[in-house]
Amino acid sequence: MQFLSSCKKFVEIDPPSNQITSASVFTNDQTAISAIVGLYSQMMQSALYFTNGGMSVFAGLSADEIYNTSSSVTYDPFYKNAIPSNESTTNLNRFWAKGYSFIYQANSILEGLQKAKGISEATRQQLTGEAKLCRAFCYFYLTNIYGDVPLETTTDYSANALMSRTTSSLVYQQIITDLKDSKNLLSASYPTAGRVRPNKWTASAFLARVYLYQKDWVNAEAESTAVINQSIYNLLSTANLGNVFKAGSNETIWELMAIGTSFNTAEGNIFIPSSGTTKPSLALTANLLNAFEAGDQRSNPGIWIKGNTINGVTYYYPFKYQTRTTPIGNENNIVFRLAEQYLIRAEARAQQNNIPGAQQDLNVIRNRAGLLNTTANDGSTLLVAIEHERQTELFTEWGHRWLDLKRTSRADAVLAPIKGSNWQSTDILYPIPLSEIQANSFLTQNPGY
Repeated sequence: MQFLSSCKKFVEIDPPSNQITSASVFTNDQTAISAIVGLYSQMMQSALYFTNGGMSVFAGLSADEIYNTSSSVTYDPFYKNAIPSNESTTNLNRFWAKGYSFIYQANSILEGLQKAKGISEATRQQLTGEAKLCRAFCYFYLTNIYGDVPLETTTDYSANALMSRTTSSLVYQQIITDLKDSKNLLSASYPTAGRVRPNKWTASAFLARVYLYQKDWVNAEAESTAVINQSIYNLLSTANLGNVFKAGSNETIWELMAIGTSFNTAEGNIFIPSSGTTKPSLALTANLLNAFEAGDQRSNPGIWIKGNTINGVTYYYPFKYQTRTTPIGNENNIVFRLAEQYLIRAEARAQQNNIPGAQQDLNVIRNRAGLLNTTANDGSTLLVAIEHERQTELFTEWGHRWLDLKRTSRADAVLAPIKGSNWQSTDILYPIPLSEIQANSFLTQNPGY
C-alpha cells in the first residue's frame, strides 16, 4: 500500500524526542508515553489531514455546508461531488494514506506494549487503551468515507499490502471491540493536564456515537448518559458560546493539542480570512445559513459565524475557532464535546419512543443557543428536529452533516435538489484511490467511479 514506505521512514529516521522510535521506545514509562504523544502529533500535522480539519473542510464541501469562493482544483471535486479516482492531493494523501499510516503506528504501539518489560502495568494499560481508541477513530472515518476497507490490525507488511476490503459491519465490530477495551483500560481522570489525551469517558463518548450509527439505540443512550452524568463536563452558558472551542473548555471531552508555531487549528487557519477586507476562501452556503432560526445565538456575528463584505457581497464563514494564527495554545482541535452527547441521547430516546426524554435533551441544546423549547411532540417530528439541531450545532465539525445524511439514508433527498446534476447516489462514498487499486489487485473500486 501507498503508506508503507512513509511508515518505514517514520520508524527509521531520528524523530523528535516526543515521537515514536523503533528500538528504545518501550524501555520505560516516559519513552513509551512518547510513542502515543508522537502519534497525536502526527495527527495534528498542518496539511488538512482528515484528523486536523480535513473532515470539516472536504466533507463540509460534499454536504453543502461550505463552498469555495474561487475555482480550486483541490476543492472543486468535493463541492461538485465529482472526485476522480486518481485524485491524490486529498483523497489519497489526506484521507486514505494518512488513515492507514496512523493505524500502522497504533498497531506498532500495541505490539510494542505487549512485548515491553520495562514499563509499569498502569502505563501499559493506559497506553493500550489510547492506541486502541486511536485505531478505532481512524477506522470509523475510513469506513464512513469509503465503505468497506481493509482491516489491518498488525504491522505485517506482506499481509497488509495484499489485503482485500473488509465489510463495514466487520470493521464496526472491530471499532466497538477496541472502544470497549479502551473504556476498560483508560483511567477516569485525564492522564495529563488539559484534555489532550483521552480518558475513560472519551471511549464512552465515542461508543455512544458508534452505537448511534449502528442503530443500537439502547447502548447509544447508555453510553451518552454515562458521559453526561460526569460532573467534570458542563455545557457553557449562552453568554459564553464564543468560548466553547477554547482550549480546556469544560464542554470538551477530548481535544488534540496544537503543535504548530504559526497557528493552532487547521480550521481556524483556513476558514478565517487574513483580514476584514479579504474574501474567505471557503464560505457558508445559503442553505446552511437559512437553517438557523431567528434568535439563534450561534449564528450571531462573531459567535460561531462571521462575515466579510467584499464589493457589496457578504461572505459568511465558520468562526467556531476564532484564532487564525496567534496566540498559539489558546485553541486545540476539539474532537468530542458534550453537546453532541445530548443530541445522541435525544435521537436514541426518540427512536425508543421516549418522547419526553428526547424533548428534554433536545431542549438543553436549543435553550443554550437562545431558542425556545421544541414544538416536536412525536417520534417522527422529533427525529426531524434533532437532525436540524445537529445541522446547526455541529456544522463544519468533523463532517457530521455529511455522515448524518449518509447514515440516515437522507443524502439523496437533501442533496439531490441542491446539487442538481452534480449529485449521484453513489457519491455518498469517496472513490478508493486508484493508485491503491493498481498496487493491490485485491482491492475493488466503489460503484460510480
